[in-house]
Amino acid sequence: MNIAQFAEKYRLKVTKDSCGDPIIQGRLYKDANISEYNEGLCMCWLTKDSHTKKFNSVKRECLEAGMTVAQEGDDEAIFLFNSENDRQAKLAIQSVRARVKKVISPETKARLTATLANHRNLAQKAAVEATTGA
Repeated sequence: MNIAQFAEKYRLKVTKDSCGDPIIQGRLYKDANISEYNEGLCMCWLTKDSHTKKFNSVKRECLEAGMTVAQEGDDEAIFLFNSENDRQAKLAIQSVRARVKKVISPETKARLTATLANHRNLAQKAAVEATTGA
């Protein structure tokens, strides 16, 4: 499974890094992301500040889930994971805090659209009244 298929399956947004490679950007830190690594996917868990305790916790959870460490530093690592394994995939998404796209029902979408249209009509009516002085 490539990164586009992974993103579609888990409703994630694919962006490009500074080199132009596709990644799923995390919100944890600037360099925390999910990207392609050789023939699979990896989770890059990188921090600016020293978060050894948090890193050790994430590392322990990843290893328990069956991920493998490709590279490791003091407070950073690259974990390889099986994109077909739901536990590993969800752990990677949660660890980098990737933003999951929300899915709304057709009823909710219709209600929100009607509310927006009503507010626009009220705003237009107020603007017309303000210009006419009524």
